Amino acid sequence: MKTVKEQFIVDHHGKTVGVLLDLKTYSRLREAEEELSDVRAYDTAKPKITLELQRREYVSLSQLKKGRSVKRK
Repeated sequence: MKTVKEQFIVDHHGKTVGVLLDLKTYSRLREAEEELSDVRAYDTAKPKITLELQRREYVSLSQLKKGRSVKRK
């Protein structure tokens, strides 16, 4: 694992106000952020989808292709 040397930006009072990252580290952080967002969206949707499946409140692909629709609450 590569060690990242932290480079902070400070204001004239010595307070840390930012950090410098190399592009590779920045890209990895952005990718991790996107993956976390996807996981959170899945976790949020799963209980609702599970309940809809249990109640058979869904449209199959073949029904969709035939132009049928099912009213959703």
